[in-house]
Amino acid sequence: MDHLRAVDAETPEPLSQVGPVSRRAVVAGTLAATAMAAVLPVATAAYAQAPDPNTDMLNFLLLSDALTGIDRLTLAPELSGSNPGVDPVNIKDAYFAWINGHAKPSAFRSLLQIAKDNSTSSANIIARVNGSGDDTKALARSIVLLWYLGSWYDPGDLKNNAAPGSRRPFSSTVVSAKAYTQGLVWLIAGAHPMGYSNLQFGYWSRDPHDPNGSNGGALPLFNPSKF
Repeated sequence: MDHLRAVDAETPEPLSQVGPVSRRAVVAGTLAATAMAAVLPVATAAYAQAPDPNTDMLNFLLLSDALTGIDRLTLAPELSGSNPGVDPVNIKDAYFAWINGHAKPSAFRSLLQIAKDNSTSSANIIARVNGSGDDTKALARSIVLLWYLGSWYDPGDLKNNAAPGSRRPFSSTVVSAKAYTQGLVWLIAGAHPMGYSNLQFGYWSRDPHDPNGSNGGALPLFNPSKF
């Protein structure tokens, strides 16, 4: 293994891949680490202060309940008394992690704090969100779209397009296949996304059912001539 050894200028002891490190190398490494630390504290602090799903999930559900108008027991089935502790899909964790990774931590923390401070009133949560800063309101819009469509619309794009007379094209990102199938839009429409359904086999042979319908709940088949 002589080809792996070298003689350091400051010590007579030969060095190998796992051998001693010279004083010059230690000093150089310390200086490099100090220089890196000088430019990293902001990013490190932001990461340390990012919302934690272990402590902030309930606030996230309270916020989502208020923003979407969908009861948090539907958003998080494991909170239901009829089936406690069970959420086979667990899409809320995926959304929380996505927001943490793609939104401004300060805006997300602000929304969660609003939900925590107004936990007994969805109306108060909405009022506080509407009275917050532009970044916070834009993130609230992104969260609504995330729950309904399973897609992420960048808060910055939504903020820019909220300005009067500003209509710039922007794109969205489908968070995951699971998010696509779990979008609330399908629940509200009583439908399912293309290529996926958890309805009973043969559902396509029956007319759509509207629980609010006056004629037994049957809806007429779609007629394109009306549009």
